[in-house]
Amino acid sequence: MRAAARRVKAGGERFLGGVLPGASARRLQIRAFADDWAAANLDARQTTGPLWIVLGDSAAQGIGATRRDAGYVGVVHELLRHRDAWRVINLSRAGAGAADVLAHQLPELVALAGEQPAALVSCIVGAEDIARRVPGADVTLRQVLSALPSGAVVGTFARGARGGPAAALDAVTREEAAKHRLRVAELPPRFGPGGRGRGGALLGDVEHAAWARAVIAAIDGPPAEVAPSTDPELPVVPAAAAKAAPSKAAPSKPASSTATAASSESAPSESAPSKPASKPASTEPAED
Repeated sequence: MRAAARRVKAGGERFLGGVLPGASARRLQIRAFADDWAAANLDARQTTGPLWIVLGDSAAQGIGATRRDAGYVGVVHELLRHRDAWRVINLSRAGAGAADVLAHQLPELVALAGEQPAALVSCIVGAEDIARRVPGADVTLRQVLSALPSGAVVGTFARGARGGPAAALDAVTREEAAKHRLRVAELPPRFGPGGRGRGGALLGDVEHAAWARAVIAAIDGPPAEVAPSTDPELPVVPAAAAKAAPSKAAPSKPASSTATAASSESAPSESAPSKPASKPASTEPAED
């Protein structure tokens, strides 16, 4: 479907979403934003400029915001466009967990990076896994993060929490960020101890704006052996431990500046998801 047709379809879905109640309105917003992003992705493929590829869930789609551009991806994109002619291709899916990213979005990233090298990759995922108490989410998230290119932006959900599934996933994020030189966006907390909080609730415009500020701060901050933290009480991986981590074989790189990774031929099971054979090469945002 062409970009113009996608936008017409999204407009109809937004109109119906404005007159229908509750869950029906939310479903229509999800469809409308997905169609809007599909149209924007088609446009982005036809233009030039630094490319940001987004992986993630409902938050990356902008669900809960009054309009798609008010979602955190839209806000960050607008800020980046003040610096250069940044493009964004959004591969996220509403309701996606880490398993969806591993099985579907990472292979899409690999295929896209083979055509158009990415200057920046972001992958903020895990809130759905926490809210749904998905078994083995920590293992799957670890595989997702280890497959991301150096310099990619990832995020935490339970800043300051001392226990519970959200804090456990945050610890995985910090450990993998330290190993693979990822940038960590310290997002406003969505979960408290035991996974309680508003993680299952939608982000509004204010929350999306706060996420955007955290993501921009991560983009502007250098990746490090030890993922930096704005909260001194949060656990981090010591530099010695990060250096002692087993090194991985260097993946083969295509002619473009972003390497492609081998994707799984089939969707992995939740209990033991398969790990991509390689990952995209390091991505660095353009200088101001």
